[in-house]
Amino acid sequence: MRFVSTFLIATTLLLLLPLHTAAEEWSMDWQVDLGDGYITTSPVMFNEHLFVRTSGFWTGEERPQVFSLTTQGIERWNRTSPTTIQHDLSPLQPVSSGQGECGNWPDLLLIGWADGVIEAVHPSNGSLAWSATSSVNGWGITGAMALDGDHVIVPTRNGMQRHCLSDGTLDFSTNLSLGWRNGVLATPDGYWQGDEQGRLWMVNRNGSLGPSVDFGGSIRHAPLAVPTGLLLHVQYPMESKIMHLETNTLATTTLLISGPSPAIPIQQGNLSVFGDSKSITSVRCEASCIINDQIASTMNGEFGWSPSSQIYAPINTPEGGWLVIQVNSQGSFVSNSTFTTEHDGYGTAAPAFGASSLFLGNDAGWLMAHTTSSSTEDAPDYDWTPLLGAMLIIIFSTVLAVLTRSNGSEWGLRLFAIMVLSLSLLLLPDVSQQWSERLPAVNEPTAQGSWDSSWPESWLGTQVVVVDFGEENKVTLGGFLGHDTVESLTQAALEEAGLLAEIEQTDLGPYLISIDGQSGGGWEYFVDGERGVLAIDSAGVESTTILHWRMV
Repeated sequence: MRFVSTFLIATTLLLLLPLHTAAEEWSMDWQVDLGDGYITTSPVMFNEHLFVRTSGFWTGEERPQVFSLTTQGIERWNRTSPTTIQHDLSPLQPVSSGQGECGNWPDLLLIGWADGVIEAVHPSNGSLAWSATSSVNGWGITGAMALDGDHVIVPTRNGMQRHCLSDGTLDFSTNLSLGWRNGVLATPDGYWQGDEQGRLWMVNRNGSLGPSVDFGGSIRHAPLAVPTGLLLHVQYPMESKIMHLETNTLATTTLLISGPSPAIPIQQGNLSVFGDSKSITSVRCEASCIINDQIASTMNGEFGWSPSSQIYAPINTPEGGWLVIQVNSQGSFVSNSTFTTEHDGYGTAAPAFGASSLFLGNDAGWLMAHTTSSSTEDAPDYDWTPLLGAMLIIIFSTVLAVLTRSNGSEWGLRLFAIMVLSLSLLLLPDVSQQWSERLPAVNEPTAQGSWDSSWPESWLGTQVVVVDFGEENKVTLGGFLGHDTVESLTQAALEEAGLLAEIEQTDLGPYLISIDGQSGGGWEYFVDGERGVLAIDSAGVESTTILHWRMV
C-alpha cells in the first residue's frame, strides 16, 4: 500500500506542474544608426537574416540604401541606388526558391525603387540576379508588390507590370492611372489596384482591363480580400472611409467614417485592422463585415502581428513609441499598452519578429533589436516530453519496487537493467546532438566557404558542392536549387558527378562513409565554411550554400 501511495502522490505532483508559456517581455539587445534616411517600411526577416531599407532626407552624397544584417546587428552587405529619387517606400519582398512554367529561381529579395527600377538580388550577398524598369512620373514604384506563383506583380507609377521570377521577363505592362503607395492584390481572377483619384482597377490575368469602381478620394494600400469581397480604406481631404466592395455586383458599402491619413491595413483570418489619425479599428468579416472594436490612436503607417497575436502599431507623433494591442479570438481589443525606446519619435514602419527577437525602425533612421524573456502566461505549445519521461521513470520505479519486494532482488535488478538500457537508448541521440552543437571548433581547417571567381557566373545564387579527395583533387558542381538538407544536396551532386556514396544509418542518423570507394580516415562536411556537427539529414542548407566535403 505504501508503494501505491507514493506512486499516486508523485503522479499528482507532476500533473500539477505549471503549464505556462512565454509572454513577450522585451529587453534592449542592440541598436544601429543607419544614417540619413527614414525607415518607413518594416524590416524583413528572411533565412535568419535581417533586411531593412532607408528612404528620404538624405543630404550631400548620402543615398537611400538596402541593408542586410545578422540578427546580432552586424552588417553583411548594403546596396545603394545612385539614381533613385525620393521617396523609396515600396516594402522589401522576400521570395523563397522555387520553379514554375517560366523557369527556376533561387531565394531572392525584390526591391522596388522610386526611379522605377525593379531589382532582384541574392539575399546572401546582395548581388544582382536581374533587374527591370518601369515608368516614372515624378516618382516610380512606391507600393507593395504581390507574388503570384512564378510571377511578381509590381505596382508602377501609372499601372502595373508582371514579371517572371526566374529572369525578370516582362509578361505585360498595363496602364491605369497615377498612384502613390498603392499596393496590388493578386486573386485567382486577376489583380486589384487603386490610384490617387480613388478608382479601384481590376486587371485580368492576361493584362487586359477588367471592371473598375470609383470611390473618390485616394487609395493608398493594397485591397484586402475577404469572403464577401474586398475591403478598402479610402482617403479624403478631412476624413477617411472604411469601405466594402462586393466584387460580383460592384456594389459598395461604407462601414465607417473615420479620421484622415489612413494607415496600411493588416489582416489575419477573418479579422482586418485599420488605422488613421483618429483611431485604430477592427473589422470582422464572415457572412458580412461589421465594425468590431475601436481605440483612439494616431496610426498612419504599417501594422505588425507578433508571434503571440498581439498587434504592434507605430505611433506617428513626436513622442512616438509603439502601441501594443491584445486581441481576443472574436477580434475585440482586450487591452493596449505603449512600448517605448530611447529613440522614440515619428514612425510608420511595422516591426519584424525573429524567433525571440523584436526589430524596430523609426523615421530617425534607428534600427533597434530587443530580445524576449520568459514569463508565465499564455504558452503556445507545451512540450510534454519531459513530463512523459518522468511518468515512465516513476512507473518503472514503482513496478521495480513491487517486484523486488514480492519476488526478491533478482527480478528487481533485471528490470532495473532493462529500464536503464531503454532510457539510455532513448536519450542518446539528443545528448549526442547537444554535445556536438556545443563542441568548440579546435584547429578548424580551411574549407571552401566563399565564392570562387573561377566558378561559372551561372552558379551565382545557387547551391554549390565541393568534394575534396585531397592532394588538390577536387570535384566541384553548382547550379543546384531547392535542397534544404546536406543529405539531399550531397546526393544530387554525387549523382550528377557519377560518384557513388556509401551512407551508413546509425542511431544518431545517416553518416557518409565513403565517396567513390574512398574513405580515408572518414569524411567531414562544411556549410559555408563552418564544420558540420549534425547528421546529414538534420543539417540544413540555404539556397546559396557552399557545401564542402573533405576526406580526413
